Amino acid sequence: MHRQRSAPHGTPARRGRPRPATPRPAAGAVVTPSRLTAAGGLLLLLLTGCGAERDAGSAPAAAAVDWRATTYELTCDGLVPGGFRAPVVDGAARVPADGSRPPWYEFYDVRVVDTATGDVDGTGGEDTVVLLECSPQPSNGIVQEVLVFSATGSRIGSLPSPRTLQGQAPLPPVYEPDGLSVEDRVIVARMLAYAPTDSHADGPSVPVTVRWRFDRDAVVRVSAS
Repeated sequence: MHRQRSAPHGTPARRGRPRPATPRPAAGAVVTPSRLTAAGGLLLLLLTGCGAERDAGSAPAAAAVDWRATTYELTCDGLVPGGFRAPVVDGAARVPADGSRPPWYEFYDVRVVDTATGDVDGTGGEDTVVLLECSPQPSNGIVQEVLVFSATGSRIGSLPSPRTLQGQAPLPPVYEPDGLSVEDRVIVARMLAYAPTDSHADGPSVPVTVRWRFDRDAVVRVSAS
């Protein structure tokens, strides 16, 4: 964020026609209320300007968002490429789907699983990372999606799908509940990965921690351990 620079000392005065000096009241003269009002207004204007200059480089004001009672736009981890809106209440939403068209689901159950706050975009504000679960119905499957919002409440982006971390495992890794945090502008995600002998019924068993950083418009994986 660029800071507002004040004019350096020694900057030449603005050129133009000289303005006549304001006459001072003679000794013993009565100062009228209009003059007091004008002087007070000038002082208030100067003080207001100073306050605005001080605030120019401050962090963006945090938006008062209840992340368990807001509307999200998601794709159910790519199942709905065009995306859909999910107005969650008490952390959950059921969104109707068009069952006559692919992928042939009737509705989507969306749930807010976890949130974490911290400066992600480098502006100094309290950004928010939200972990969502999406279950297309009828099915027994649940997929996960992580969205990132700025301190003002606007969406910054999303983390890559867990499918990008699957490798040779039978299924993608799963985010742990309460496993998100933000440290030094890095999103830290604790996950469980599937071992070759793990099954969908038993769940994943291998702990792994993945770190992501927002670099301008891209999301870069910092490390995995």
